[in-house]
Amino acid sequence: MRLPRSERPSTTAPPMTESARPTPATILLYTEEQRGNQWVESIVVGMLSDISGADKLVVIKDPHSGIKFVYRVEHDCNNLDAAAITELDETHFDGKRTTAINGMNYRMGNPDSAMKLLRAKPRWIQDKGAVLSVLLRNAAARSTSFVSRRIDRERLTRVPADVPVERLPQP
Repeated sequence: MRLPRSERPSTTAPPMTESARPTPATILLYTEEQRGNQWVESIVVGMLSDISGADKLVVIKDPHSGIKFVYRVEHDCNNLDAAAITELDETHFDGKRTTAINGMNYRMGNPDSAMKLLRAKPRWIQDKGAVLSVLLRNAAARSTSFVSRRIDRERLTRVPADVPVERLPQP
Protein backbone atom coordinates (compact mmCIF):
# COMPACT_ATOMS: atom_id res chain seq x y z
CA MET A 1 0.00 0.00 0.00
CA ARG A 2 1.46 3.35 -1.02
CA LEU A 3 1.02 6.20 1.44
CA PRO A 4 -0.08 9.66 0.30
CA ARG A 5 2.92 12.00 0.03
CA SER A 6 1.73 13.97 3.07
CA GLU A 7 1.94 10.83 5.24
CA ARG A 8 5.32 9.55 4.06
CA PRO A 9 8.18 10.12 6.48
CA SER A 10 11.32 11.67 5.06
CA THR A 11 14.13 9.27 4.18
CA THR A 12 16.63 11.48 2.43
CA ALA A 13 17.99 14.93 2.97
CA PRO A 14 17.57 17.67 0.35
CA PRO A 15 20.69 19.22 -1.23
CA MET A 16 22.49 21.54 1.18
CA THR A 17 22.31 25.27 0.64
CA GLU A 18 23.75 27.98 2.85
CA SER A 19 20.41 28.63 4.53
CA ALA A 20 19.08 25.06 4.54
CA ARG A 21 19.75 22.49 7.23
CA PRO A 22 19.52 18.81 6.33
CA THR A 23 16.15 17.20 6.92
CA PRO A 24 16.60 14.31 9.33
CA ALA A 25 15.49 10.80 8.40
CA THR A 26 12.23 9.95 10.19
CA ILE A 27 9.82 7.07 10.70
CA LEU A 28 6.29 6.90 12.02
CA LEU A 29 6.22 5.01 15.31
CA TYR A 30 2.89 3.70 16.64
CA THR A 31 2.71 4.40 20.36
CA GLU A 32 0.14 3.68 23.03
CA GLU A 33 0.41 6.56 25.47
CA GLN A 34 -1.57 8.58 27.97
CA ARG A 35 -2.19 11.12 25.21
CA GLY A 36 -3.83 8.36 23.20
CA ASN A 37 -2.77 5.87 20.57
CA GLN A 38 -1.10 7.57 17.64
CA TRP A 39 1.57 7.49 14.97
CA VAL A 40 4.42 9.76 16.10
CA GLU A 41 6.99 11.00 13.62
CA SER A 42 10.38 10.30 15.20
CA ILE A 43 13.93 11.08 14.16
CA VAL A 44 16.21 8.21 13.14
CA VAL A 45 19.50 9.06 14.88
CA GLY A 46 21.56 6.13 13.61
CA MET A 47 22.38 2.51 14.33
CA LEU A 48 24.63 0.44 16.54
CA SER A 49 26.34 -2.66 15.18
CA ASP A 50 28.64 -5.02 17.06
CA ILE A 51 32.03 -5.68 15.52
CA SER A 52 30.87 -8.96 13.93
CA GLY A 53 27.78 -7.27 12.44
CA ALA A 54 25.51 -9.92 13.98
CA ASP A 55 23.81 -7.60 16.50
CA LYS A 56 22.34 -4.50 14.84
CA LEU A 57 20.11 -1.96 16.55
CA VAL A 58 18.54 1.36 15.56
CA VAL A 59 18.56 4.55 17.63
CA ILE A 60 15.37 6.62 17.50
CA LYS A 61 14.81 9.93 19.29
CA ASP A 62 11.48 10.45 21.07
CA PRO A 63 10.26 13.89 19.94
CA HIS A 64 8.52 14.67 23.24
CA SER A 65 11.09 13.63 25.83
CA GLY A 66 14.25 13.86 23.72
CA ILE A 67 15.19 10.36 24.95
CA LYS A 68 17.18 8.32 22.43
CA PHE A 69 15.93 4.74 22.54
CA VAL A 70 18.00 1.86 21.17
CA TYR A 71 15.67 -0.66 19.49
CA ARG A 72 15.98 -4.23 18.26
CA VAL A 73 14.21 -4.60 14.92
CA GLU A 74 11.57 -7.34 14.58
CA HIS A 75 10.86 -7.36 10.83
CA ASP A 76 8.35 -10.22 10.95
CA CYS A 77 5.85 -8.22 13.05
CA ASN A 78 6.98 -4.63 12.28
CA ASN A 79 7.86 -4.11 15.96
CA LEU A 80 10.68 -2.14 17.48
CA ASP A 81 11.67 -3.55 20.88
CA ALA A 82 13.41 -1.03 23.13
CA ALA A 83 16.70 -2.49 24.36
CA ALA A 84 18.36 0.53 26.01
CA ILE A 85 18.50 4.29 26.33
CA THR A 86 21.59 6.15 25.16
CA GLU A 87 22.90 9.63 25.80
CA LEU A 88 25.43 9.47 22.96
CA ASP A 89 25.77 12.66 20.93
CA GLU A 90 23.74 12.47 17.73
CA THR A 91 26.63 13.86 15.68
CA HIS A 92 28.77 10.86 16.67
CA PHE A 93 26.58 8.53 14.59
CA ASP A 94 28.80 8.89 11.53
CA GLY A 95 30.00 5.34 10.86
CA LYS A 96 33.51 6.18 12.09
CA ARG A 97 33.13 6.04 15.87
CA THR A 98 32.55 3.24 18.34
CA THR A 99 31.10 2.99 21.83
CA ALA A 100 31.09 0.28 24.50
CA ILE A 101 27.84 -1.06 25.99
CA ASN A 102 27.82 -4.01 28.42
CA GLY A 103 31.52 -4.54 27.65
CA MET A 104 30.89 -4.93 23.89
CA ASN A 105 32.11 -2.50 21.25
CA TYR A 106 29.53 -1.14 18.82
CA ARG A 107 30.10 0.86 15.65
CA MET A 108 27.90 3.96 15.49
CA GLY A 109 26.33 3.97 12.01
CA ASN A 110 24.68 6.96 10.37
CA PRO A 111 20.92 7.46 9.83
CA ASP A 112 21.15 6.13 6.26
CA SER A 113 22.55 2.83 7.60
CA ALA A 114 19.71 2.70 10.12
CA MET A 115 17.13 3.24 7.36
CA LYS A 116 18.68 0.34 5.42
CA LEU A 117 18.37 -1.84 8.51
CA LEU A 118 14.72 -0.76 8.74
CA ARG A 119 14.42 -1.69 5.04
CA ALA A 120 13.09 1.85 4.46
CA LYS A 121 9.74 0.83 6.00
CA PRO A 122 8.05 4.07 7.06
CA ARG A 123 5.84 2.67 9.85
CA TRP A 124 6.80 0.66 12.94
CA ILE A 125 5.03 -0.45 16.12
CA GLN A 126 6.71 0.41 19.41
CA ASP A 127 6.51 -2.45 21.90
CA LYS A 128 5.09 -0.74 24.99
CA GLY A 129 6.29 -3.40 27.45
CA ALA A 130 9.87 -3.21 26.18
CA VAL A 131 9.89 0.59 26.54
CA LEU A 132 8.67 0.34 30.13
CA SER A 133 11.35 -2.27 30.92
CA VAL A 134 14.07 -0.01 29.52
CA LEU A 135 12.82 3.05 31.40
CA LEU A 136 12.75 1.12 34.69
CA ARG A 137 16.19 -0.40 34.13
CA ASN A 138 17.67 2.97 33.18
CA ALA A 139 16.20 4.63 36.29
CA ALA A 140 17.71 1.93 38.50
CA ALA A 141 21.11 1.58 36.82
CA ARG A 142 21.61 5.20 35.65
CA SER A 143 23.87 3.94 32.87
CA THR A 144 23.46 2.51 29.40
CA SER A 145 22.93 -1.25 29.41
CA PHE A 146 20.76 -3.64 27.45
CA VAL A 147 17.65 -5.34 28.80
CA SER A 148 17.04 -9.05 28.06
CA ARG A 149 17.11 -9.96 24.39
CA ARG A 150 13.40 -10.60 23.92
CA ILE A 151 10.33 -10.45 26.05
CA ASP A 152 8.09 -13.37 25.13
CA ARG A 153 4.48 -12.16 25.00
CA GLU A 154 1.62 -11.35 22.65
CA ARG A 155 2.60 -8.59 20.24
CA LEU A 156 0.58 -5.88 18.62
CA THR A 157 0.89 -6.57 14.89
CA ARG A 158 -1.94 -4.47 13.45
CA VAL A 159 -2.71 -0.84 14.07
CA PRO A 160 -6.35 0.27 14.09
CA ALA A 161 -7.53 2.31 11.12
CA ASP A 162 -7.79 6.09 11.37
CA VAL A 163 -5.09 6.47 14.02
CA PRO A 164 -3.96 10.12 14.10
CA VAL A 165 -0.47 11.08 12.90
CA GLU A 166 1.59 13.52 14.96
CA ARG A 167 4.24 15.23 12.83
CA LEU A 168 7.46 16.84 13.97
CA PRO A 169 7.23 20.64 14.15
CA GLN A 170 8.63 22.33 11.07
CA PRO A 171 11.72 24.53 11.72
